[in-house]
Amino acid sequence: MLKQRVITGVLLALAVLLGVLLLPSTLFAVISMIVLVTLAGWEWANLTGFKHDKPRSIFIALLLLIAIISYLWTASHSILITISALWWVYALTLLYHYKSDKSFQNKSWLLPISSFWILIPAWLSLIALHAQTPVLVLYLVFLVAIADSSAYFAGKTMGLTKLAPNLSPGKTIEGFKGALFGSSIWALLACFYFGYSFGHSIIFILLSLLVAAISVAGDLYESLLKREAGEKDSGTILPGHGGILDRIDGLLAALPVFTLGLLIIGNGA
Repeated sequence: MLKQRVITGVLLALAVLLGVLLLPSTLFAVISMIVLVTLAGWEWANLTGFKHDKPRSIFIALLLLIAIISYLWTASHSILITISALWWVYALTLLYHYKSDKSFQNKSWLLPISSFWILIPAWLSLIALHAQTPVLVLYLVFLVAIADSSAYFAGKTMGLTKLAPNLSPGKTIEGFKGALFGSSIWALLACFYFGYSFGHSIIFILLSLLVAAISVAGDLYESLLKREAGEKDSGTILPGHGGILDRIDGLLAALPVFTLGLLIIGNGA
């Protein structure tokens, strides 16, 4: 299993690197739609009650239709990205109260419907970052990966206090602090690479820390989907890693927040 996981991880990283750096914007938009909307949407539908192919296909068709309309209606991009970023702030409160107030048991409709303001804006955010500069996409992908890895190692070595025991028993507050530490180092290095001024570097690092924190919400939200569905993984398409959602959960939350943040603070060069 470890060998399979490593091989899949290397191939996946290589595909992302080459895709981000070499694909033209239009082709990148199409391929990323297949991954973030179609494949991830298929897994999302399965986790939220659409177990049979016909209703799941209708769900995906509707998701794709709205995604394409949103893509063509460029004036809607910033609005949808803002709505998604605000949703993740709201989602934090839902995740915090999970099980204590039966939020999701009383709002079963929320889990499938939320895919529309999570998957589509995340895809639009990815396109916007790639159009600005592909390096920003790679920065964000590595930021989320570093936050996740730092949280894992800090949690393993120092973890004592559970962060969200009802959703992900393995996550700890100490691991969360480790994620912020690792993210801050990565953000600092990026500031030197991009040539930001001192003042803008501070703002960019704070934005990166916020994004790293929000990425944890994406991870926990996907854990909630799987827990409500009684599944260990979102799918089986990635040998040793599970499904697409298992790999992009943190990124789904990070994308709109990071993109909106950059829109607000500017390039700072």
